[in-house]
Amino acid sequence: MEPKKEDDSVFTDWGRGLCEILENLEKRLTGEDNRVSRPKIQRIPNYMAEKVEFQRYYKPQFISLTVFHTGETEREWYKGAWASMYVRETNLKVEDVYREMYDWNIREGAVLKPMWTKLYDVDPFDEQVDIGLKKRYGPIVDGCCVLQLLQKSESSVDPEQELKISLDKLVRVHQDLLILDNQVPFQLLRLLCEDQERLQKCLCNFLQVHGIQTAPKLPRKRTENEEVKVAVDGDGDDDEDPVHLLDYLRKALLMRDQHTFYKAINHKKNKRGSLHLRKYRIGTIRELKAAGIRVRKDSHNNSVYPSFKDGILQLPELIVDGSTPHIFLNLVAYEMCPDFRNNFEISSFLVFMSSLIDQPEDVKELRMGGIIINELASDKEVADLFNKMDSILVPETPLFAHIRDQIHSHFESKRGRITMLSWMGEASNTFFRSPWTIIALLAATLGLVLTFIQTWFAIHPKAS
Repeated sequence: MEPKKEDDSVFTDWGRGLCEILENLEKRLTGEDNRVSRPKIQRIPNYMAEKVEFQRYYKPQFISLTVFHTGETEREWYKGAWASMYVRETNLKVEDVYREMYDWNIREGAVLKPMWTKLYDVDPFDEQVDIGLKKRYGPIVDGCCVLQLLQKSESSVDPEQELKISLDKLVRVHQDLLILDNQVPFQLLRLLCEDQERLQKCLCNFLQVHGIQTAPKLPRKRTENEEVKVAVDGDGDDDEDPVHLLDYLRKALLMRDQHTFYKAINHKKNKRGSLHLRKYRIGTIRELKAAGIRVRKDSHNNSVYPSFKDGILQLPELIVDGSTPHIFLNLVAYEMCPDFRNNFEISSFLVFMSSLIDQPEDVKELRMGGIIINELASDKEVADLFNKMDSILVPETPLFAHIRDQIHSHFESKRGRITMLSWMGEASNTFFRSPWTIIALLAATLGLVLTFIQTWFAIHPKAS
């Protein structure tokens, strides 16, 4: 019995239906309305969050903002208490702020509604739904809590007394503010802090807590008639607000003029980036030193960009403490966000440093050169930290590929001299590493000389 044949019109309808579904998915990906509405507050990518050794750096320990980590901490009441302090100390009129946020939401709904819905599971400004006061005012509580923390982080005040919390717990709170999916939109902080100077001071405090002294200047506050801009193409411009605190920290680490840096790189503008995930194997500090390359601290560099010229590798100063893995791993996760086009500068820097550091001796060389400020217990802890973070793979980027090519060219042009220096370096490490090895070398040399003299006189005895 032959199978029943379907009418051709059925297949035509199925084909049209499939094409319509695919077209809708393409519009979802490329549509302009969607491009400006996608916030860069994403969940940590699964391939990073699932690594056991990284999980502690992606989960808040004290306060959870938005709904991504609701119920994961036991001290949520701190958040409400600090928000109350901020409202009282700044005489903030919550009802006025909420009204302004409501008007802003109506005016810029295409931008804000997806953000609110994503971060709080609901649109806090939906009048048709009874969502309760806690969720209704969730954004305000989160924003006020963050601003109070940043205000009281200044060295001239006593944060333990002001915030009623011990210093060890306060350190963990500041680490919570580094987590990618524990951020609040920066526009919210703008609404809650009308004073531009105070907001800039809060951001400076945030950076100084994590050892960054130079802070990017905030652009002026936009008027009501100006559009809210959410950057999706590239790293953004100087006249754009950061997306959140983690984005502001990234801007601070990349303060050096990127246009000037890339202008010095000889690569074709239309050259497509490499599709290979790789590590930048440049060589450890000891290997570079044995090859005649000197490593120095770049005192004039306020960013993570290294430079190489005339056999000298210049690196920026780097403070390594308990917050370092929180900073780097969350910045790497941020650069992996699907709606954030960037050149993987932080990820590449981490891979670059992991190549330079393999053993505690490499850390010691960098520490003695003033490049690494080690605030951990030992050089071994620093080496272990970078080796643990060395699992990151990124596509080849012009920035660090340029440094690698320069070092390779230096090797090729100085091969003979480098070989001699390498031998001399090995000899120095072998025979001159301590006074005892020097004494042993001199004794062995003297023994050879005396043996030679004795042999000479044995072959050529003096005439009687």
